[in-house]
Amino acid sequence: MPAKRKGGRPPQRGKVRSIPALGGTLEHVPFDLLPVHDSTWGLCTGADGMIYPVACGECRGGLSAFILRYDPLARTTDYLIECGPALGQPPDDGHATQSKIHYCILPASDGLLYCSTHASGPPVGHPSWRPWNTWDDPAVRFPGAHIFTYNPAAGVLSDFGIGPEREGSRCLALDEKRRKLYGITWPRNHLYVFYIDGRRYLDLGRIGDINPQAIWLDRDGRAYTTDDYGRLLRVDPETNEISALKIRCPHQWYRRGWHNVPYDVVPAPDRSCFYGCDWGYESHIWRFDPYDGPDGRADDLGRAIGPPDLKNDLTLEYFNVRGLVFGADGKLYFGMRAPEGGRNPLHLARLDVKTLQREVVAILQFGDYEPHTLASATADFYGNLYFAEAGCAPTGIYVYRPDWVRSDKQVFCWKDIKQWG
Repeated sequence: MPAKRKGGRPPQRGKVRSIPALGGTLEHVPFDLLPVHDSTWGLCTGADGMIYPVACGECRGGLSAFILRYDPLARTTDYLIECGPALGQPPDDGHATQSKIHYCILPASDGLLYCSTHASGPPVGHPSWRPWNTWDDPAVRFPGAHIFTYNPAAGVLSDFGIGPEREGSRCLALDEKRRKLYGITWPRNHLYVFYIDGRRYLDLGRIGDINPQAIWLDRDGRAYTTDDYGRLLRVDPETNEISALKIRCPHQWYRRGWHNVPYDVVPAPDRSCFYGCDWGYESHIWRFDPYDGPDGRADDLGRAIGPPDLKNDLTLEYFNVRGLVFGADGKLYFGMRAPEGGRNPLHLARLDVKTLQREVVAILQFGDYEPHTLASATADFYGNLYFAEAGCAPTGIYVYRPDWVRSDKQVFCWKDIKQWG
């Protein structure tokens, strides 16, 4: 049964802070009306040109994900719908909550948002939660990831039901032509397909121990992700057969590539290839061309920023590259911590993918406020870039506004927006 938005709050401007950045300004837009939601993972640009972030609550019990809308021209935030109650699981029902939409909010050409929920938020009153500790406890365990659409124009959520039982969905990709979704579950790390029209969930099996954070599609609708060691896996769009390719995501010569799964992947502006980064110990950016030979080709573009020999073996997530997005200048923007003045502050940086020149756009320091990490990114049609914030309450987004952006001139359009998380 579709659920309609009830009692929506009026759009809010929030307490915006800004700092100078290379060629523009960087703004921090907190979601002040959700003071204890602590992370924004899912973030996308809709077919209507609006920005859709999802505020998540994973460090405090009894919270559920909240879909918001940011208007690039009015610069206001609209709090659209709290997902848990709309999906029939209020956050105070005693179960691990529908606390997140991870990299699983995807725009469709008809204006709908395709979503799948994720887990990690504790039940109300619990200080923490682990899936295996409650796997067989029907009163506390996570019921499973709901797959649904949300129509922001009508304020209507249509629930397709639970896909993976007792598991969350880490990442998602949409094949509009074939009317199917691809996703990866957590914690069991199964790759799945969901057929939209038949509302049929199909488990393709376990692909490893380490959860990839990205699954993406090429021009022919083939889906890609990796195994635990960064080996590319390709899914045939017609048969759903999974093939292990001979190509691996690059890693340092002295490592075996363990945990070198993708964290973020974006298409090149001309859709000829992909650029990605690892959720591992490399902090590198790589390029993958699926059409260069039968298995494709992967090229290591080196450490994103910072010393090439920086050792981060004991800090898996601290130096990770995240939030990849191409600007209208054709450069690849991203967030990463790097040494600076005896510290390791969070940088917004960019890479010229033709010359491989790196530039620091800004160091994220807003007075006494320093964010923890940038999680994902997207662009609006005018050329502003948006980055999701994770690890701070209240959560929010960062907006890089190049000086040349004009509100009466669009430099991106719907075809430039990716349909995976």
